[in-house]
Amino acid sequence: MRGAGHINNRLFRHDCRITINTARATFAGWYDRLIAAVLLLAALATIRVWFVDRPWHGAAWVACGAAFILGSGAQRLVTARLAFHGFDGLLATDALHPPTRRQYIAAWHSIGLALLTMIALVARPSLLIVGVPGYLAGALAARLMNGFRMPGTMASMTRPRWVIRSWLNRPGAGPAAAVLLLLSLLPARALDTSAQAAVAGIATMLVVLALSIVDDGIVRFMTIAGHGSRDIVARHGKSLALFMAVAVPGCWLMLGPIVAGTVAAASCALLLVLILRILAYRLHGKRFANLLVSVLAGFLTLTAYAMPVVLPFVAIAIVWHLQRRGKAKVWLLT
Repeated sequence: MRGAGHINNRLFRHDCRITINTARATFAGWYDRLIAAVLLLAALATIRVWFVDRPWHGAAWVACGAAFILGSGAQRLVTARLAFHGFDGLLATDALHPPTRRQYIAAWHSIGLALLTMIALVARPSLLIVGVPGYLAGALAARLMNGFRMPGTMASMTRPRWVIRSWLNRPGAGPAAAVLLLLSLLPARALDTSAQAAVAGIATMLVVLALSIVDDGIVRFMTIAGHGSRDIVARHGKSLALFMAVAVPGCWLMLGPIVAGTVAAASCALLLVLILRILAYRLHGKRFANLLVSVLAGFLTLTAYAMPVVLPFVAIAIVWHLQRRGKAKVWLLT
């Protein structure tokens, strides 16, 4: 009988090969690799500029939180991959072997810690003191939370959730959400301008998050049916556009231009995230696409903080690259 180490190497090599092939397919041309290299260097430079200029305690909290999210996300991805291998994969026997599972998880987390170490060394080496424990805590929390799922409860809520999501994508949901936002901001008229802007920004983010839900299945179906990214974005973003058309002028009249500008900025930021998610769903599966969008959103946030002047150019470059890659994914069935 083969040893556990050999089984683990076979399982790990299998997924490594898939990852390498996916990367090669995504960055097939030299221009794709050049853009990826430029974005990577810009992201590292932005991270370094941000962390170097911050007091150590504030930077440590941010680094610990980011590492926690990274470790939690890595653990969820590895758990989902093992579940696939155990039920539908070619190496189900390997994936169901407990020592092999532990070695597989440890191997991928070693890669995650290596990436975290590289980023910390570029940004601020002293942050490794909090980064590594934060990563491990995130991985442990995700592992513990994995045992608290309630399949029956989630299954019973599938239809109500689908109905709500379907209604939120309708154009009429936008003006209704704008009216709800304006009514919720009425008590804020007694606050000063900065407090009004903060309250309006938070409320807008909560409302727009509901309006910017994207169904990856619909995106893939429309892509296969021959719809371009412009049609898909128009379908998912119509309610958000109508929300902005009502909420921004309403906030201007009720609370002034600063609050209206805050609402517009928050709405535009989430509209950009919606576009990135649609373009990513056209290229990749849901899990990898969500991870990619999270990375891009974090990079754009750091760019907005450190170099706001170049933010529009970076955002346009990212959208253009994803859009160009997504054109090859359209297959006409008519």
